[in-house]
Amino acid sequence: MRAAGPAARRLAACAVLLSLLGGCAARTATGPGDIATADRPLPTTVPLTPGARPSPSPSAAPRPAPVPDVPEDTVQAVSFDALEGWSTGDHQPALAALRDACEKITDKPADSGIGGQKMGGAPLFGTGADWAAPCRDAANARDATAFFEKHFTPVALGGAEGGTALFTAYYEPELRGSRTRGGPYRFPLYAKPDDLGDRTPYFDRAAIDAGALDGRGLELFWLDNPVESFFLHIQGSGRIRLQDGSVARVGYAGKNGHPYKAIGRTLVEWEAMELDQVSKESIEAWIAANPDRRDELLGTNPSYVFFVEREELNADPTLGPIGSFGQPLPSQRAIAIDPRYYALGIPMWVELDTPVGPMRRLTLALDTGGAIKGSRRADFFFGSGDGAGKAAGSTRDRGGTLVALTPRAAYERIFGPAS
Repeated sequence: MRAAGPAARRLAACAVLLSLLGGCAARTATGPGDIATADRPLPTTVPLTPGARPSPSPSAAPRPAPVPDVPEDTVQAVSFDALEGWSTGDHQPALAALRDACEKITDKPADSGIGGQKMGGAPLFGTGADWAAPCRDAANARDATAFFEKHFTPVALGGAEGGTALFTAYYEPELRGSRTRGGPYRFPLYAKPDDLGDRTPYFDRAAIDAGALDGRGLELFWLDNPVESFFLHIQGSGRIRLQDGSVARVGYAGKNGHPYKAIGRTLVEWEAMELDQVSKESIEAWIAANPDRRDELLGTNPSYVFFVEREELNADPTLGPIGSFGQPLPSQRAIAIDPRYYALGIPMWVELDTPVGPMRRLTLALDTGGAIKGSRRADFFFGSGDGAGKAAGSTRDRGGTLVALTPRAAYERIFGPAS
């Protein structure tokens, strides 16, 4: 989604510290490290006012932007033709994921918004009634491109920077573990304690690692690597490769209520490395060189995540982890978003550059994360395993494109007939 000429704007560079540097999630987190600058030109789009028809010409003077329900945000119209690669893209995987999402979306009350931004009190992403026709047709649609163009209108949030986004990525790690303690398997992965809500905040990481939960039978698995266990807490879901070769799946069940502190930030404070050197790999290398300080470093992050075994996923290794929407995440077809702005379950077009090549594709908003804040922020799900982990850890694109698809009925109720 690119535009040339004087109307094109560029996303200004800003320092963002994520995951290993600060402000990380409890459920899913972002790729480690700070974010490299990568400006990308923006499309020529027109800010929309509720009840007003979008201007038919990009050269026409834009109407005044509405006052959004979420501060510092506006809505802009985008055509499908402006989405880079839309006409040649394979949208069938997104349609398949939408069919599953429709089971939840159509359970919403007919007159109730499904979530996300509102404009003038009206839900931008529609009501249960607005989704009835798209979800009905999705069940039998064969031409995915025609289906989405018929039922949806692309919109970008973000005012003068509408459509651009800061992208990071995440993945589902695989760790070695056992259901019983013994040999190298000495580091527990805990289920959520029954008394977690009785005291706030709960035991911090240092206390739990020191044995605060010993003897309560909360151990789901025993892992062989406390550092990989720590990073599993950041991702929020994972696969445990057991001694017999089978794989068990675990997902986020809760956290202890303490704020997250990035251990990468701690190492910078300790003057152990520079800010631009922080990554998962550099942290692991520092711990390997300073094993006597490993527990001290990990303990500087008081936040602690508890897990549940996802037995419904154990039989099918092709299924992704369960996201915040309660639906398995399809590899490279799901993103985490800020639900204050976008409704979970909606289709979203993304354009981002990654270490394994450019991604120009239709995804679904199926997940959330504590570090994913704002309308121009998204976390791209790469999939499972080491390859996905390496790609996710190196994905940092601050000039990506993020465009949401809203039902035409919802769009036209707010802005008038689409051109």
